[in-house]
Amino acid sequence: MKKILAALLCVILAAGCGLAAAESVAKEDYTVVPVNGMFNIRGITPEGYKMADYINDDTAIVIWFEPEDQARPSFVISLSFLEEYAGVERLNDLSDEEMRALVEDDPTVSQDIQMMETDYGTKVMILRAANPSEDFACFVTLYKGYEVGLNMFPGPLSNGQLTDEQISQAMKFLSDLDFVPIEAGT
Repeated sequence: MKKILAALLCVILAAGCGLAAAESVAKEDYTVVPVNGMFNIRGITPEGYKMADYINDDTAIVIWFEPEDQARPSFVISLSFLEEYAGVERLNDLSDEEMRALVEDDPTVSQDIQMMETDYGTKVMILRAANPSEDFACFVTLYKGYEVGLNMFPGPLSNGQLTDEQISQAMKFLSDLDFVPIEAGT
């Protein structure tokens, strides 16, 4: 009986070690981008992508993600502080008219705006190119006065159009993004 319990304990410990190793790998997949000491954006970089560049200047933060396969779309996350929205916590706090005002002056995007909500409850506007021959998708939200956009472009070796599957993958990536406030004194 003791041998059976000892063997069972070894199996449980081995499984626990395997899960711990898998968890540490998952944590390494996270990309964390600090936003001017205000908050961090944390998310899992999609499989087959890598963060290619990161710029943080006085006006914006821009992060480029490039695919290993050039037929897949590339995407860029950009953040810029909008003074007129300084007191707005999230896009969810705006009316439909106020949300539309964020993007209505951009002639490159279609006026057909779709909405999604991330796993963390953040509303995101989904915009597509106004000209179908120059396809792109733009996902826009607002957090603590920052306009956060994910812009997705067809890969150079693609047919120049984004597929519904690629749009769904971008929505999954966005759904997993988390805005993590920075506590005072940390």
